[in-house]
This record gives sequence, C-alpha cells and structure tokens, in this order.
Amino acid sequence: MQVSISTAAKMAGITRSTLYDHIKEKGISLIDSDTKRPKIDVSELIRVYGPNNITPLEKLNDSAKPANESAPTALVTENAVLKEKLQMIEAERDRERRQLTEQIDNLQESLKKEQEAVSKVTGMLSDQRSEAEKRTGQDTEQARKLADLEQLVKNLAEQQKPKKKGWWIFGG
Repeated sequence: MQVSISTAAKMAGITRSTLYDHIKEKGISLIDSDTKRPKIDVSELIRVYGPNNITPLEKLNDSAKPANESAPTALVTENAVLKEKLQMIEAERDRERRQLTEQIDNLQESLKKEQEAVSKVTGMLSDQRSEAEKRTGQDTEQARKLADLEQLVKNLAEQQKPKKKGWWIFGG
C-alpha cells in the first residue's frame, strides 16, 4: 500500500522534515519520486521503523487512504512483514539447496574414483588371463621343469660312471 509523505510521517510518528532526512540517510525508497506527489510504500516504513512503531491508517483518520483499499492497515502491514520473512526463508532454502547439490556432486566424484581404484586392485589380485593363456603358461612351466629334470638326470648319470683307473697303483 502506498501513502503520501505526510501520511507516512504521521504513521511513523515523526515530522515530514525528519522523514525527508530519513529518506536520504536510511535509503527509504520513494515511488514516483520525480513527481510533485511522491509516495512511500508502507512496507518501506515497516522495514525502517519496525512493525510495532507504525500507526495504522484507521487510527490516524487520514483522508489520504486509497479508496480501493479493503483490508485493514494492520493486516496489510502484517502481510508485508510475512512476505519479507518468506523471501528470506526462500533465499536461505535456495542457498542450502545449492550447497547440498555441490556436496552430492563431490561425493559422487569421490565414489567414482574409489570404484576405479577398487577395480584396479581387484584386477591385480585376480588372474584375468584367458584359459588359453593359462594353458600356455602351464605348458611353458612344465617344459622348463622337464628341461631341469633332464639336466639333473644327466648330471647324476655322469657322477655314477665308474672312473677309469690309471696305471699307477697308488692313488688312483
């Protein structure tokens, strides 16, 4: 709801000159400020002076009350306060939502990295070769063992051969 400068000053319980000082000092927004009759929104008065320090228009018996206003001023001011609180709550929820979304993204990225690390470790711990590769490896191992065994038999056979005795009787 918009009221004149005079009405706004009466509602706030101050003089018009004090209200003009507050407009400059406290940043009270004006509507139609470039005209001869600027207006102030009641929510601006509530913002600057607080809802308990504003006198409702009905108590002022001011004739500057707009004709199309049907709700009592107390309800209008309460409505303005509630709207402001709702905007603050919505802003806080948006901030929390962004923060939680970022946290979820970070956790998903960490989980993906951990899954990749587990996959690598699992690959290292388990034998990932195909059956043909495993058989080839077994065949190679058996061939090596067989070659080692043949060499051992050959060495034993040579050790078992009788030594030729020389013509000399003493010492062999």
